[in-house]
Amino acid sequence: MPAKILIVDDDPTIHKLITRMLTPDLYEVKSVYDASSALEAIRESRPDLVILDLMMPHISGIEVCQQIKMNPETKDIMVLILSAKDGQDDRIKGLEIGADDYIAKPFHINSLVRKIEYTLSKKL
Repeated sequence: MPAKILIVDDDPTIHKLITRMLTPDLYEVKSVYDASSALEAIRESRPDLVILDLMMPHISGIEVCQQIKMNPETKDIMVLILSAKDGQDDRIKGLEIGADDYIAKPFHINSLVRKIEYTLSKKL
């Protein structure tokens, strides 16, 4: 059974790039463009991994990560933050709220794929 990955980013280019690089027989990828849709998709499909942008309209990725990790039903979902916020404080904050890893944009796609594989290997 393929691992379920939810991409949460308001940039459609990020969705296309990541989806294209992930092997369809290994990963079932779903994309959403805002935090509200992300929370709904998480409730409905229980992904194994959420790739989460921090800077989104209305609700931030920080809030989404906190909601995932504070809910007993979703706290075991792996969260990989993918953000243009590249400061040390941003990285620390992301990890403190429960993210399993943090990758800064711009990123090298092969590095991201390896991080996805590694993060999922810790769970599966």
